[in-house]
This record gives sequence, C-alpha cells and structure tokens, in this order.
Amino acid sequence: MIRVTAVLSLVLTLILPLGILMVLISLTDIPSTGYLNAAFAVTGSIYSIIGYLTFKRISSRGVEIGLFESLLAFSLTWFLIPLLFSIPLALDLGIPLIDAIFESISGFTGTGLTVLVGLDTLKPSILLWRAFMQWIGELGIIVFATVLMPFIWRFSHILYSLERPVRILASLRRTATRIFQLYVVITIFGIVACLVTGMSILDAVVHTMTAIATGGMSNYDVNYQRIYEYAPLSIYPIVVLMFLGGVSFTVLSLIVSREFKRAWLNEEFRAYVYLTLIALITPLILMLPRVNWSLVDALTHGSFNVFSGLTTTGFNIGSISSLPVDLKILTIVFMFIGSMSFATVGGIKIVRLVILIKAVKSYVIGFISGGAYQPLVKLSGVTLEEREVFNNLLLIILHFISVFTGAFIIRIVLPSIDLVDALFETTSAASAVGLSTGITTPQAPLTVKLVLIALMYMGRLEYTPLLVLIGVLFYKKYSAIVK
Repeated sequence: MIRVTAVLSLVLTLILPLGILMVLISLTDIPSTGYLNAAFAVTGSIYSIIGYLTFKRISSRGVEIGLFESLLAFSLTWFLIPLLFSIPLALDLGIPLIDAIFESISGFTGTGLTVLVGLDTLKPSILLWRAFMQWIGELGIIVFATVLMPFIWRFSHILYSLERPVRILASLRRTATRIFQLYVVITIFGIVACLVTGMSILDAVVHTMTAIATGGMSNYDVNYQRIYEYAPLSIYPIVVLMFLGGVSFTVLSLIVSREFKRAWLNEEFRAYVYLTLIALITPLILMLPRVNWSLVDALTHGSFNVFSGLTTTGFNIGSISSLPVDLKILTIVFMFIGSMSFATVGGIKIVRLVILIKAVKSYVIGFISGGAYQPLVKLSGVTLEEREVFNNLLLIILHFISVFTGAFIIRIVLPSIDLVDALFETTSAASAVGLSTGITTPQAPLTVKLVLIALMYMGRLEYTPLLVLIGVLFYKKYSAIVK
C-alpha cells in the first residue's frame, strides 16, 4: 500500500530552504521601494515553518520509503513545490492563479516561457525570484535542499539519485556537493564577466543565473535583446555561459580538474561541440544569401537564437515569430535534441541522439548482412545493453509524441496558428527552452496554457510522471516487484 502521508511529508520537507530563500529575497525591495515584499515574506515564513515541522516529524519517526514511493515523491516534488510557490506570485502581482502556476512551473523546470508583461517595471524581488527558480530548478530542487541542509539527506538520498543519477565522485552526497560548487563558481565568474561588459548589477545577476541554468528568463519583455542593445559586449560571456550550461557536470568537473583529454574522449561532449558549430554556422549559410541581413544581424538574430535553442536556454535577440520558416524548423530540431545529459538542459539530450544513430546503423548492417553480423551499440567505448538502448529510444518516442500531440491540440484551439509555430511552441515547452513565437501570452486560452504546463512538467522530468501513473494503475498487480 502506498503511504501517501510519508510521501507528502518528504516532499514538504524540501520547502524549508526555499521558504527561507523567499523571505531573504523579499528584503531586496527595501532599497528601491522602502518596503519588503509582504507576500513573499509572509508566505516564505509559513512555508519555512511547515518544512521545519515536517522535518521534525519524519526525523522523530524515522520515515523510510521504497522505490515506487520515491518515484511518486519525485514526481510530486516537481509539481507541488511550483504550485505552492505560485501563490505568493499571484498575491503580489495580482494575476490569475493559473498564470502564476504557469510562471512558477516554467521557472522551476527551467523553461522560461512567460505569461507576464511589463517585466521592465517589476520589483527586484520578483525578478530575482524568477532567476532563483530557474537556477535552483536546473541545479535540482533536491540537490539544492540536500546540499544547503545536509540533515535532509538521510530522507532524500533516494530522491536525489532519481534527480541526478550520475556520480562524479565516490558517493552521491559528495557528487551533489561537487555539482553545487561548480554551479556556484561558474555563476560568480559569470556575474563578474557580465558586469565588466557593461550590465547593471541586477541584470548581471539575473541573466548569469538564467544563462548557466539554461533557463532564459529575463528582466525585460524583449528578453536578452534589451541587454544586447545597451551592453553589446555582454553577448560573449552570455554565449560562454549558455555553452557551459549545456555541458554535463561530469565533463565540467574534468575540465576544472584540467583533465582535458579525458573530457574530449567523452563521445557526447564531442558531439555537442560539433552540433554547436553547426548551430552557429548553418543560419549564416541559410540567411546571408537570401535575407537582407548583415553578418552581425545573421549572427545575432540567426546563430544566437538557434544556439539558444540547442542549449535550451531561451534567450533571444529580435522577434522569433518574424524568423524565416526554415530557420524556425532548424531551431525546432535543435530544441528537440537539446545538449548533454547530466547538465541543466532539456530536450532528448545528445546522448540519446548518438544512441539512436548507432542503433539504426547496427540494425541496417544486421539487415544487409542477413543477421550474420550486427555490431553492438557502444558509447565512449562502453557496450550498451539492449534494455538501455530501448529505454533511451522510448524516451525519444515519448518526447516526439508529446510535442506533436500538444501542437495539434493548440492548432485545434487556435486554428489561425500554423503548424510550424505550434510545433515551435510545444517543442520549446517540452524541451524546457523558453523561445516563443508569440503563442504564450496572458491572453492565451486556458487549454493552451494547460497543454504547455503539462509539456513543461513532463519534459523536465523526462516522462517519469507518466510512467509513475502507469505504475499506479498496475500497482496491485506488480507491487511485489517494486517493493
């Protein structure tokens, strides 16, 4: 039997550090307005108390949960926490709850799609909270909670292994700490670099956090374009941060340790570098002969936006809706793929693309040879089991089906929207990108918002909730297996 109380208790414990952070962020309005953000301060305090009391309860009772309950808690964490923290957004901004939920899920999943307007005039606390949602969400809510509050680890280590299943160091706990250290150091260097290139302090902090998190939320309605207009040199550190955000923490750790050869031996990293070059060069080849753009325009409006799609960051320069159709399609392809696994990105991940290509190659060779010879699927010299290949291909199929299903629903609700724009929006949502053709607005129909919310949630968790739901339906039949 599923112990719902134990699962909920574990999830609610994780709101403790987030509640404290929200209280601290509420104070950032004082220098500019003379008042703290009351909605943030009160709600954050309540959540901190709830988180602490819940921790004390499970600590005294020694709650232990199994694998299936951990999967359920993991799925619930990524829905319940954004839901809870949408309430202070709704209270402070005076927006409908569904819009606040959309913004919160978009933030924590690192997507960056927004239904807010007038970002240029929002209070610092709102802008900083949006940045922290993305920074924490792409690091991992569970990683953030367990590193800052180690006493939570004894109850959440199984959840961590689901959120970040790869180890850099010998233990999961040391791996979590190493990830956090890398993340913080890169963020600090990024802020300094952005300040040097002319950004204001608030813009440097927010855009560095959302760049390394490949989140893409900005302080301006026109997104990064406003920054580029007043601090054009900032594009260099921003592009570097976007690239680093797409690199796996494993490879980042090797690079920081100066083990460059080992880093380059990583097959997925090499593929990422090659795809980066393709993403930067292809728009120039497509656009320069046909569109009246200068080389600078082609690089900023073309290459930058496509590369932003590959890294699933979501920063944009210029209007995405006005891009040529073939450039939109190219961006859709890169958004669908995303960057490296075990990074801060969305999409199917490059590793799965590599596995798909090798699996197809293996099948074709086996078919041509009549089954006499069929090469094994290997990744960085390691032979993959058939089950591993199947699992990776299954996720690609689920992602593909989700994107197209969402696009067709949007086309039904908004028949004036063409299929390319609908696919662009759903791919952006499911791959946690944030680039938009203009479909995502406060005036968007409720159905469209719900579709995009579902895609952001399912895509960020790589369809774990769907598999958990199926598991719930068949729990009684297979309960002996998952215990």
